[in-house]
Amino acid sequence: MDKIEELRYLIKAADREGEDIYRKMLTSLHITPSQNEVLKILSFKDGLSISEIGDLLICGSDSPSRIVKRLIDKEYVVKKVNPKDVRKSAIHLTRSGAAILKEATKIEDQFNTRIRTLLADQIDIDLLISVLTKQIEGTKTEQQIKQRKKF
Repeated sequence: MDKIEELRYLIKAADREGEDIYRKMLTSLHITPSQNEVLKILSFKDGLSISEIGDLLICGSDSPSRIVKRLIDKEYVVKKVNPKDVRKSAIHLTRSGAAILKEATKIEDQFNTRIRTLLADQIDIDLLISVLTKQIEGTKTEQQIKQRKKF
């Protein structure tokens, strides 16, 4: 295996293993990282369509409509039909959704601190961000991250 192949596998493995740890940390709240991401998006920009949520969703593995459906079932979000155009609807965060997001944010902060601590003596985080950004340059994901950074 050459170094670039090893690097690719290590990046993929680090993401997969990290996502598994994060998922386990959120288990007590009965939400997934993807569901948390949707709640977070709506906390910054409420009243989005499912398509608009999908445009901002970076880490979600399911389709946005499935994630939103699960959140509706849990009463963390509601879907409101536009009275002027019944073909359009918007997703809104509920009070219980905001409350669960508050708890999930505490867990996310713990997870981020764990990563920050692991990397602290290894590499400059800004340098790593720069390197990884170069890898996704010109992609939809790069645009999604730029949009999300505006929040």
